[in-house]
Amino acid sequence: MSMVHELQQQVDYIRAALEQEKKPLGFLIGAGAPMSMRKNGVPLVPGLEELTQKVRTDVDPAYASAIETLLGHLAPKDAGNLEALLNYVRSLAALPGSGDVRGVSMDVLSKLDAEICKVVRTHVDQTLPLGDSPYFALALWISAVRRLVPTQIFTTNYDLLMEQALERQRVAYFDGFMGSREPSFDLQAIEEDQLPNRWTLLWKLHGSINWSQDEQGNVIRRPADPADASSALVYPSHLKYDQSRRLPYLAMMDRLKAFMRRPGAILITTGFSFRDQHINEVIDQALRANPTASVQGLLFGALSGYEDAITLARDLPNLILLAEDAAVVGSVSSAWASDEPDGDGAKLPTKCTLGDFTELGDLLRSLTGDLPHREPSDE
Repeated sequence: MSMVHELQQQVDYIRAALEQEKKPLGFLIGAGAPMSMRKNGVPLVPGLEELTQKVRTDVDPAYASAIETLLGHLAPKDAGNLEALLNYVRSLAALPGSGDVRGVSMDVLSKLDAEICKVVRTHVDQTLPLGDSPYFALALWISAVRRLVPTQIFTTNYDLLMEQALERQRVAYFDGFMGSREPSFDLQAIEEDQLPNRWTLLWKLHGSINWSQDEQGNVIRRPADPADASSALVYPSHLKYDQSRRLPYLAMMDRLKAFMRRPGAILITTGFSFRDQHINEVIDQALRANPTASVQGLLFGALSGYEDAITLARDLPNLILLAEDAAVVGSVSSAWASDEPDGDGAKLPTKCTLGDFTELGDLLRSLTGDLPHREPSDE
């Protein structure tokens, strides 16, 4: 008989991790998380592939042909990846000279970055709906549980949904910026990491729609202005096209590395597909170097759709993958054990729904009981 995994055993482990107060606990929120929230049947925030399509259709017509030209130069696997497109644009724009590059003029390349970010901002800058949501549930859980070490939230998303939830729940958090009117990125404050335990640490690994640069090139945080093309997003770039914009990305990734090095660290991922090889590398190296750390990867849909994650988990016994139909536990990939019998006595297949951010929110909400959530108008 082939081995099967017991779903309840894995859920109990996650619940116990959420209830304990001593071990470092973090969440990695990927692009699939806001997609679990829908507005008139449409995801509140589109995923990367859909954002790429919106850039192609909504960008100023003066830049449309350039985008199509550049997308044509990308590898097929990157053609629908917005970040791959941005990295390519930036690497070409950094080349010396004033002639055409890859069929696109240098003048267009110098403006294309901001134009793409301008389109993305209009689709990503969404207001978190009032009432219960998985973001509210996470913020509520953070405010209700008194931990000996701060909870850390890592996200690859550019939206401000997590910030809105934390602020509505009046949860104190630090995101690497210091100041009031136009907070600036403060590397020293990040590295010292001496905040009280009640503060939550929020690290935006791929930048944010309210990050931009001032006239001196300093990275600052200010309200997103869709009409202001000069207020550029800070996306990750694995090329040295602009050291000042690269600095926050490197600092945020260092926070993930530092967290994973802590004894007993537990990282719960939601909406993360494990297709970001730079984050995968951090997880891989950290779990090998620190066998007391673990990652609980909550995956939406069938396990077969996550080849990169499976490859990683088969070499890392402390990387656990929980998908709807199967799991990888202790480097062993197998289906879930069958559940309760149906009317004919046959056992029904078990399904793990925690890969849906909404379901994870329900689990978090169950741990806080009947505590109310606050709305913006609450006193």
